[in-house]
Amino acid sequence: MVAHPSEYPWSSYQHNALGKPIKLLKQHKIYSSLGKTQEEREANYKALFNDEIPDSTLKEIRDATKRARILGEEQFVKQITRQTGREIPLRMGGDRKSSKFQNRGNLTKSANLTT
Repeated sequence: MVAHPSEYPWSSYQHNALGKPIKLLKQHKIYSSLGKTQEEREANYKALFNDEIPDSTLKEIRDATKRARILGEEQFVKQITRQTGREIPLRMGGDRKSSKFQNRGNLTKSANLTT
């Protein structure tokens, strides 16, 4: 989309880092804890964006998004599965002509029936 959140006009970065008044936003407790003054909070919020996300992490995020998978540690995945009440099956890649690939749906359906 954009190289930096400051370039995206509908990002809360406009308010949190640059001080632009946005009536729709309500100040979050965590944002409030970034400093005693508005200037401190803005500076500390900006500092959160100083480092770039590594390409490998972006690839993981994009792959998980494309596959509608939960991205995170095992405990987090289990927590989200419990909270949503549905299992997100792992999607397997591979040769679509193989019997393993073609039968993957049967495995997922039978696993969901037993839960």
